[in-house]
Amino acid sequence: MKVPVHKIVGDGGMTYKDGERLQREFREAFDRGDTVELDFDKTRIFVTAFFNAAVASLLENYSRDELERRLKIVNLPSAAKELLDHLLDNADRYYPRSKFPGRSQ
Repeated sequence: MKVPVHKIVGDGGMTYKDGERLQREFREAFDRGDTVELDFDKTRIFVTAFFNAAVASLLENYSRDELERRLKIVNLPSAAKELLDHLLDNADRYYPRSKFPGRSQ
């Protein structure tokens, strides 16, 4: 499933609600086991709250490996990619590791 982020949040993911709105667009497909591609073409402004709601919160229910395998992110500016990677690292430490076999505590 390809999700054009710009059509959902416009030029920027500015709020937590924007992130929730984006996740609602793809969550059902992701929960079914489908691969989801988030295309950030034309979207250029991002804040922490947006990425936390849209992507990092998935780590509550999915392992980081599964997230990286099935959630493809394209056309994301490098500075925003660095921010997202940092948030995923933090979320990976925050959510309980006991849910995922093979994850160290």
